[in-house]
Amino acid sequence: MRASPSRALFLAMLMLSVSVAACLAQDDGSGSTEERLQGRSLDDEEEPEVCGECDGGADAGDAGDAGDAGDAGCEPADLEFTDPTTCALDAGVDAGTDGGLAADFTWAEASAVQASFEFAAASGPTPVLNPTPTTAGERTNAAETARMSERCGLCEVRPRTTLNPNKVPYISVHGIKDGPDVMNPAINHFPSNAQVYDFFYPDNRHPMETSDCLRNAIMQVLRQHTGKTVQVVGHSLGAVIANGADHSLADSEWMPTEVPMNCGWNKKVRGRHRKDFVLEPPPAPGQLDLRMTLIDPIFQGFVDAPLLVSDCAPGPGDLTSGSALMQTLNTRRTVSSQRRVFYADLAGETTARDLTEFPAGDLELICKGLRGETVSTRKFGLIHAWNGVKDLPLVPGGQTLKEALGCGCSAARIRALATQAAPRLPGNHTTVIGSVPF
Repeated sequence: MRASPSRALFLAMLMLSVSVAACLAQDDGSGSTEERLQGRSLDDEEEPEVCGECDGGADAGDAGDAGDAGDAGCEPADLEFTDPTTCALDAGVDAGTDGGLAADFTWAEASAVQASFEFAAASGPTPVLNPTPTTAGERTNAAETARMSERCGLCEVRPRTTLNPNKVPYISVHGIKDGPDVMNPAINHFPSNAQVYDFFYPDNRHPMETSDCLRNAIMQVLRQHTGKTVQVVGHSLGAVIANGADHSLADSEWMPTEVPMNCGWNKKVRGRHRKDFVLEPPPAPGQLDLRMTLIDPIFQGFVDAPLLVSDCAPGPGDLTSGSALMQTLNTRRTVSSQRRVFYADLAGETTARDLTEFPAGDLELICKGLRGETVSTRKFGLIHAWNGVKDLPLVPGGQTLKEALGCGCSAARIRALATQAAPRLPGNHTTVIGSVPF
């Protein structure tokens, strides 16, 4: 029996659809993860229900995932910034009142939906404090690796010894692919009245999510002690997480639910919306005296080999210099009353991480910004390194680096003063330096 013209047309279209689908299936590997996710709404991606979907795979530190490093070669937009000072009259207008975000500091932003997020109702904040002291075996890299997938996004903070409420809590936050025991060189320099806590976290989750876990840990640890001081000591990625917790305590929406990536489109991140996760309430004025010690932080990210820490799926490095996360870490307000930064001296290191490692021509861009000129540049590392230290005092209670430079800014003066604000200590990035004074 001969098919009608309309039926024949339908069958032809069906065959064409099958053919196209088959072609797409064969070519599935040619598009990036980001391209396949592009256009999804916030509701399209659900949180994995089982830990097997979040197993700490290649994204948990794969620093050489070729192809993702630049997202198929697309260039990030130039950043425009100006950081004017009125010389001696500046007096730190933006150096403390806004917690580090200059009112006149502007970024060239891609258009993005800065979506807010309504937290799920729950009886109370997500518990992360485990009062059972840790053992030496629990603090090793091997133990951390074994438990990473089992925790599936859950963080934990434990005291190293029996809790003493009269001691000062010191929370130790290790770097990626490490266990808490690597922090021992720094911990050995803690004062005798320190109550040491180990912060356990799975490093296959977005740093933003882990930062909110640490925020909860800080507030829960605070309630275990009679004082109001909490010291947080972080190394490498742990310093980034600590910095994020500082932001989280100041602003529950410190990162948007949907963030703009370098190529101009939006990517969903999972911070603060793991299922049933609830934030601790922010501290009341005078309740918390938070002090941050950041050892060799990656404030401006890895420029040459982006660290791909994503949402259990590889993507463009959120720790890449110029990413939305890095911009936020270096501009948003914080609650800490003291922030100290120490850099390890890396012989032969080709990626600059602090201001002393940049050439004079780059440092002159900072001086232009201080003179009120608008600078347009893709030197993201330079801008982030400057933002990471500009509001640090040269001596306790003294002028900030930005205040001290004023109109006398020069490349040589930046190098000389930057080492006072963020001292360089002997060591390397993978070994936690033990000469940090506490």
